[in-house]
Amino acid sequence: MIIQTKNNRSVLLRKLIPDDFDKLTEYLEHLSPETKSRFGPHPFDKDSIVGFYENSDKNIGYVVQESETKEIIAYSIIRLGYLEHDAPRLQSNGLTPDHKTDCTFAPSVADEWQSMGIGNHLFQFILSELKANGIGRIILWGGVQCSNEKAVNFYKKNGFKTLGQYEYHGWNFDMVLEIG
Repeated sequence: MIIQTKNNRSVLLRKLIPDDFDKLTEYLEHLSPETKSRFGPHPFDKDSIVGFYENSDKNIGYVVQESETKEIIAYSIIRLGYLEHDAPRLQSNGLTPDHKTDCTFAPSVADEWQSMGIGNHLFQFILSELKANGIGRIILWGGVQCSNEKAVNFYKKNGFKTLGQYEYHGWNFDMVLEIG
């Protein structure tokens, strides 16, 4: 799917393919230290990325690619089901996780492309695919750091609800979106 950003640039939203792994590694390496500290579902080296996708049929990557340069400017992960180590915390907040109808979501947007509408377009693209595949709920991967006001507001604007708060390298909100 091709869209126009707020700065009138054309970008392509699509699923990640193995041919993207080098460009994805480059994308991750160029994130600012602050952005890196907020995104960590897997290490940022190519071998880890390859292993993350080749060793699991549950992990689905999505990228946004700038049309002219073919540079990856945003990346999101969907993991079908939920993270086992999050289950007790989610359950303590009244959520009963379900591997069949839940998925876990981890998004990122390159620093220089933030606030251009890319995250929202990518999220809507992913949401459409999830609905078509019977997913009924999205759980944030490891929650969102309470201090990341921009991200918290993004999730709230897109209908996510806060389940609770927990401490892990600072305070975080568990957030969930019911889509089914």
